This record gives sequence, C-alpha cells and structure tokens, in this order.
Amino acid sequence: MDIEESKSVVQIDEHNLDKECVKLPSDYLKYSHLAVDAKRDLEDMKNKLEVIHAELAKDIRSNPENFGLDKVTETAVASTVLVQPRYQKFVARLQTLKHDADLAQAVVWALEHKKRTLTLLVELYGMGYFSSPKISKQGREALREKTMRRLRHKDD
Repeated sequence: MDIEESKSVVQIDEHNLDKECVKLPSDYLKYSHLAVDAKRDLEDMKNKLEVIHAELAKDIRSNPENFGLDKVTETAVASTVLVQPRYQKFVARLQTLKHDADLAQAVVWALEHKKRTLTLLVELYGMGYFSSPKISKQGREALREKTMRRLRHKDD
C-alpha cells in the first residue's frame, strides 16, 4: 500500500465538502477491500508457515544428524526449526504481510475519522460557522470614518 496515496485519501478539502462526501463511500469501499484482502493474505501465510514448520520438524526428526542434533527432543526440534533459513524466509514474509494488513486497517479507521469530521464540518457549515461576518450599516460607516481618519493622519 502506498503511504502517500493513503495520506491523500484521508485528507479533507474543506472548500469542496460536497465532493468529499460523494467520494468517501467509494474510497471506504476500496480500502475496506484492500484491508480484507491483506488480512486474507496474512492468514494464508500463517497457514503456510505452519506447514513449513511441520515439514521441517519431520525432516529434523528423520535426519537429526543433518541438522547437528545428537538427541531428538521436542524442544531441540522446535528450536532447530526456528533457525532454518526456509522458515526464517516465511517469517519475514509473514511480518511484511502483517505490516501491510495493519496499514490497510489503519486507512479504514482513518476513513472512519474522515467520515465523522466531514459530518461535523457540514454541520458547522450549515450553522454558518464559515460565513463572513455581516457588518451593520452603522458598523460600515464607523469603519469608513476610522479608515478616513487614518488616511488623513498618515498624509499629515
């Protein structure tokens, strides 16, 4: 998953709340699918790792001398499996897949926060929070006079 893409998908353009609200469901669906796929890949790798573990344990029990074991015990077999390059390669893949699954889920959670934030921004917009202040006729006149005094004072 591209970090920059995931950052951009959760950013909000507060000047285009309508477009953000329309785009959110498709973004949410896309990243939910990615998260589910990443979780599936992680589970598949866990299953493969169990198979690799069983195969290596069987090989170690069958040929302990090839693995430098004098005595075959469950602890010795389990320890020997853990240090095998083949097993380590799959552990590294598993860690990468776990990281990817966690990142994908983090984007989904961030989209949940985006949804809540968009809801609040739309409500604030509806209440006029972002509108420009309205100046009464008297206020405009007072501001004009103050500006004129400053200009006259500046010219002196």
